[in-house]
Amino acid sequence: MSVLPPLSGCGEFATVRIEVYGGGGLDAAAYACAGHAASIVATIEAAGWSACPAPRVPESGRPCGHVYRYPTGGLADPPGDTHPRWCDRDGCAARRRHRSTRLTLTPRSPAPPADPPASEALATDDPTAKGPAAEAPITEAADVALAQALVPGAGPVLVVAVGGAEPGELMLTLDQGRVLSYRLRRLLDLAAATHARRAGPGVRPRNRRGCP
Repeated sequence: MSVLPPLSGCGEFATVRIEVYGGGGLDAAAYACAGHAASIVATIEAAGWSACPAPRVPESGRPCGHVYRYPTGGLADPPGDTHPRWCDRDGCAARRRHRSTRLTLTPRSPAPPADPPASEALATDDPTAKGPAAEAPITEAADVALAQALVPGAGPVLVVAVGGAEPGELMLTLDQGRVLSYRLRRLLDLAAATHARRAGPGVRPRNRRGCP
C-alpha cells in the first residue's frame, strides 16, 4: 500500500478536500469538485487507503483530481524520484513525457430555460419553427495541462489539446502562456465592451477596458 492510483478529476476548482490516511497519520490530501468527490473517495478506498472528505475553504490553485503528498507520509516521493510534483504519474513512460492533471476548457452547459407560456409552447411544437437554440454550435472538447519530456534538461511546457480521442495539440512555453493569458483578458474585455454597446438605448458606453 504505497501507491495512490490516478484520480478521475475534471480539473474544475475543487470544493471538497479529502484527507488520505494509511496505517499511521495523514499521508496526503486529494481535492475534488462536488460531482467527483464520491468517485474519488471510492478510488482511494479501493486502493487500501482511508478517505475522509470535508468541505474546504476556497483557495486558488487546487483543481479537482489534484493530490498533495505530505513529505513525511506514506505517499511521499521516494529518494531519487524523477516525477515533477505536478505529474499525474499515469503512463509517463508510454507517452514519453510527464503530464499534470488536464484542466478542461469546455464551458459548462447553461441552465435549461424556464417553461415558456402556453402560447409560445404551441408555437414551438411546430416542427418547421426553428430558432437560435435549435442551431446551437457544438463545442469541441478542449483541455490544457503541463507537460515535460523525459529527456535531461527538459523543462515544463503548456499543452493545449483540442478534439476527441486523438486531439490536436499546441505547445507553448511558460512565458508564452503568460503572454497569452494577458492577450486573452484583453480580447475578452473588448468583446464585453462591444456587447454592452449593442445592448440597446439606455446602456452607458464603456471604454476600451470594458469599464463604465
